[in-house]
Amino acid sequence: MYIENIRKTIKAMTDEQYVDFLNKLRKNLKYKFSIEIKLSQLKIQVENFVENKIEKISIKYLEAYLFTFDDLAVQGGLKAILHGEMTVARTWRDLLMISTQDQPLPKGIKIDLIDDVLIKDIKSLFMNVLKYCANENKEILQHNIHAVNNFLTIQKDLDE
Repeated sequence: MYIENIRKTIKAMTDEQYVDFLNKLRKNLKYKFSIEIKLSQLKIQVENFVENKIEKISIKYLEAYLFTFDDLAVQGGLKAILHGEMTVARTWRDLLMISTQDQPLPKGIKIDLIDDVLIKDIKSLFMNVLKYCANENKEILQHNIHAVNNFLTIQKDLDE
C-alpha cells in the first residue's frame, strides 16, 4: 500500500515537477547515499518503479525518494506515503520551511531572545526580499535572488 502511494505520487506530478524530482533525486543519491547515476539511467529506474516493472526497490532508493519529496514539499515524504499525493509549496510558510529546514540559526541569534515583534520583522524581511526579487521567468528570479544575496553578504566579506 505505501509503495503504491509513492508510485501514485510520482505519477501525479506535472512534467515540470517530475523533472525537478529527478534532478533533486539524483543530488540526494549522490550526496546523501554516495550513489553516482546518470540522469538518463535514473529516469529509466524511476519509470520502471512507477510502472511496477521491478519487483523490489532498495532501501537507499526508497529513502532517497522520501528525502526528495521532503525537498519538494513540507512533509512531502510523509504525505506521499500516507496519501499518495503531495502538494508543492503554495504559501509563504511552505517556502520558508522548505528553504530553511536544514539550516541552524546563525550564531549571533539566541532563540530565547526572539519575541513576537522580532518574528514579525523577520517575516517582513523575508517577504520583502522575495517580493523584490519576484519574476515569473526562472532565470531572472534566480539572478535577482543571487544579486540580493551577494549584496547582503558584502559586509560579511569585508569583515573577513
